[in-house]
Amino acid sequence: MTWRGRPRTMSNSNRCRPKRSRRKPRRNPRVNDTGTTVPHEETRIMRKTLWSRTLLLAALALSLLGPARAQQEVDLGLGKMWPFESIPADYFEKHHGFVPTQEWLDAVRLASIRFGSGCSSSFVSPKGLVMTNHHCVRDFIAKACPPDQDWVKNGFLAKRLEDEVPLEGLTVQQLVGMEDITEAMNAGITPEDSVDTIAAKRQANEEKILQKAGEEHPDLTARTVKLYQGGKFELYLYKVFTDLRLVCSPHLQTSHFGGDPDNFTYPRFGIDFTFCRAYEDGKPVDSSAYYFKFDPEGAEEGESVFVTGNPGRTERLLTYAQLEYKRDVELPMILDIIDTRLATMRARAQASEEAEKQLRPGILGLENAQKAYRGYWAGVKDAELMAKKKAAEAELRRRVNADPKLAKLYGDAWDALAKVADQKRTLTPSLRYHRTLGIPLISRAMAVLDAVNEKLSEEARSEAASKATRGDAHLEGGRLAAVATNLEVARRWLGSDDAYIQALFGNAEKAESALRGLEKRSRLGDAAFVQGLIEKGAGAVAASDDPALVAARALRAAIDRNKQLQPEVAAAENVHKARIGQAVFALFGTSVSPDATGTLRLSDGKVRGFPYNGTIAPWFTTFYGLYGRNVAFGNKHPFDLPEPWLANKDKIDLSRPVDFVATNDIIGGNSGSPVIDKDRHVVGLVFDGNIEMLANNFFYRGDIPRSVNVHPAAIMEALTKIYGAWRLVAELLGQD
Repeated sequence: MTWRGRPRTMSNSNRCRPKRSRRKPRRNPRVNDTGTTVPHEETRIMRKTLWSRTLLLAALALSLLGPARAQQEVDLGLGKMWPFESIPADYFEKHHGFVPTQEWLDAVRLASIRFGSGCSSSFVSPKGLVMTNHHCVRDFIAKACPPDQDWVKNGFLAKRLEDEVPLEGLTVQQLVGMEDITEAMNAGITPEDSVDTIAAKRQANEEKILQKAGEEHPDLTARTVKLYQGGKFELYLYKVFTDLRLVCSPHLQTSHFGGDPDNFTYPRFGIDFTFCRAYEDGKPVDSSAYYFKFDPEGAEEGESVFVTGNPGRTERLLTYAQLEYKRDVELPMILDIIDTRLATMRARAQASEEAEKQLRPGILGLENAQKAYRGYWAGVKDAELMAKKKAAEAELRRRVNADPKLAKLYGDAWDALAKVADQKRTLTPSLRYHRTLGIPLISRAMAVLDAVNEKLSEEARSEAASKATRGDAHLEGGRLAAVATNLEVARRWLGSDDAYIQALFGNAEKAESALRGLEKRSRLGDAAFVQGLIEKGAGAVAASDDPALVAARALRAAIDRNKQLQPEVAAAENVHKARIGQAVFALFGTSVSPDATGTLRLSDGKVRGFPYNGTIAPWFTTFYGLYGRNVAFGNKHPFDLPEPWLANKDKIDLSRPVDFVATNDIIGGNSGSPVIDKDRHVVGLVFDGNIEMLANNFFYRGDIPRSVNVHPAAIMEALTKIYGAWRLVAELLGQD
C-alpha cells in the first residue's frame, strides 16, 4: 500500500469502527422520508411526471389491445433494467411490496453516476466521495502513478484531503434531466418513406434536438437515448464532473484475487473497490443532497435489493435470425481478434518488468473480454435459450399479426431483418479482413493505386507516391509470424475462393509461405521500380501483373463495394429494428424493460444463492474461504495474497462476508454499481456476474444468473484491518 501524507495517529479508543448492531426496522416505503433533502431545482429540468406518463402509455396499450390481451403475460426475455422515467409501479408492488416514490427515485438517480466511459459508481458521502470498482479505475491509476512506484499493484491511500491525487482524463456524469422526444425524433416520417429517407429524417431531427438542448442548457451535456430499438426516444441531460482524485485503492490482488480463472464465477473472493472524490472549483463536490449512506452490515438473505447503474448493452430484442448471425459469424470473429491480440500482448509483456507493468491493464482487460465473449457465444449456442427465443418471437409475431393495424405497420419487420442478417454474413468478414493485414507490399501497392488515381487531389496523389516508397517492405522473425497469423485468420473468414485471398496465396498452402512467395515474385520492394511505375501513369499501373498490385486491385474492389453496401445495410437494420421496438412498445408499453443502452437503470432483485455443480452456492462467502483458497493453491498466482493480508490475517474476522450474490439483472457497464436497499443504504458493490449471467445478454433468465457483489463488511475489514484508512472510514460512517 502506498501512503500519501503523514500517518494520522489515533488511539484504539477513538478510532472509527463500524457498529455490529442489528439492522433497524424498515420504515414504510410508501411514506416519504421527511428527513430526505429535496433534490435541487436543477434536477427537475425537463422532467415529466412519472405516473401520468405511465398511465398514458398503459391507456394507449389498452385501447389498442383490449384489457384481456394487455394483461396477458408473455415471457419475451427482456429482463428488468428499468429506466428511471418509467418504473412499473404494479411490478414493484407485486414483487417487493414496495413502490418507489418520485422523491426516492430522484434521490437515487442523483446519487448514481456514470464512471468514465464504461462503468458505474455512486456518491457515498456528503463530500463528493465516489465508490466504484478497482478494475474501473486502474488504467487511470497507472497513468497517475510515478515511474518509480506501482500503485496498481501495491495500492494507494491518501491520508489527508490534500494528498488525493488527480486522475487526468477521468470524468463522472450525473443524470439531471430527462424528456420524452419520441414525437420530435419521428417528426415528418411517414409509412411510405424509404429506409434511407427515414434514417436521414431521423438524423436531421436528432441534430435539431441536440442543438436546441445545447442552447437551452449550455452547462450540461445532452444525449439522445434510443429505447426499445427506437420504439421510444429520450433526451438525457448530464452534469459532468471533470476533476476526479484518487482517495484509496487496494492491492491489485485484493481486488483481482483468483484472476482470470475465477472471473465470471461464484463462489468468489475479490474485494474489488476503489474510492475517488469529485471536485468542483478546487473543492470537494457538495453531494449532501444526493448520496447513499454506507451500511457495513449489508443486506440479509431474501431481502429486496436494487442495483442502480449504467448497463452497457443488451440485445434481447434481436430477432432469431440476428442471433443466428451472431452465433455463426460475429461472436467467433470477435473472439479470433481478442485471442490474437492477447497472445501478442502476453508475448510482449515477457520482455521486461517495465513492459509487464505498462501492458498489465490492457492484458487484464482483454482477458476479461475474452471470457465475456466466450460466455456470450455459449449463450447463442445454447439450444434451450435459442428455443425460448424462437418461441417468444413466434408469440410476439402472432400478437402483431392478430391486429390489422399493427400487422400492416410491423408485420414484415422480422423477414426484413432476416435478409439483413444474411447480408451481414458476408459483409462483416469483408469489413474486417479486406485490409492490408499488415503486409508491407500490399500497403505499397495500395499507395501506388492512389498515386495514379485521377479522382484524388494532387496533394493526396503526391502523399501516396511518397508513401509507396517509404519503409521496409521485408517481413521477418516475429513480424512475419504475426502477419502470417492475420493472413490465416483472414482466409478462414473470407474463404479460399475470395479474389484477394487467391491473389495473396497463389499456389501456397501456408500463410508464411504465401508471404515469402509474394516478396520473391513482387518488384514493389524496389523503391526505384515503384517510382518509375508511378511516373508511367495509370495505364502502366493497371496493366501491371505484379502479384502485389493484382492483390491490391482485388482489395480495392472489395473496399469500394463495402463503402456502398455498409450504409445501406446499417440503415435497413436500424429502421427495421426500430419497427420491432415500436411493435413491442405498442403492445406492452413500459411494462417491459427496454434493452440496456449504457444509460442509468434500476434493476430489482433478491439476495439469494443458487444451485450449481450438483450442489448449492451460498448467498455469501467469507474470509475463511478467501484464506482457504489461498492456502489450497499454495499462495501461487492468481490465488496469492499481498503480504499485508498474510501478515495481518489474525486481525481479520474470518466469519465476515466477502462477496454475495443477488438476482439483479446486470451486464457489462454495471461494474461499480451500488447495491442499495429500500432505505437507500449501500449494501453492496457490483463487480461481476456468474458465468450464467452472460447469456442474459440475449434472453433474460432469472433462475441461476446472478450479480456478484462485494459485501460492505469486506470493504470495512480491508480499510480498518489492512490499510488503516481511518479518515475514509469516518467519512463513510458519517463520523467525520
